[in-house]
Amino acid sequence: MTHRSRSNGQTEDGGVAVEFALLLPALLLLVFGIIQFGILFNNYIAITHAAREGVRWAALEEPESVVKDKAVAAAPSLNPAIDPANITVDPPERSIVNQGEPVEVTVSYTAPIIVPFLNRPEILGESITLVASATQRIE
Repeated sequence: MTHRSRSNGQTEDGGVAVEFALLLPALLLLVFGIIQFGILFNNYIAITHAAREGVRWAALEEPESVVKDKAVAAAPSLNPAIDPANITVDPPERSIVNQGEPVEVTVSYTAPIIVPFLNRPEILGESITLVASATQRIE
């Protein structure tokens, strides 16, 4: 290993370690941000699938409770966290809707934001609400 020397005979061995120590927090923040984005995107895909599955059952004129149960079951990765109260079916009553008219199912999910070392609500907020909806004609 060669040592670069200054004109006064001192080496610069610790310079790289200091630069790395200064850049490491920014690098970790970037990596954890990418990971968190991936988690949020995966959650969004799950609730989009849940909305599509729910509207499929709603178009078959199933009761609202069945539609909500099918939508929750369509997102197994979020099953304990999806609250059926956050799933809306519009229109909720099939008796006022004719065949061929649209029905819409909207699923909302509150996803936590988790970033190590910065998990403080005043910096990042505690969560973000993801919303997905799907529309289909009644069969």
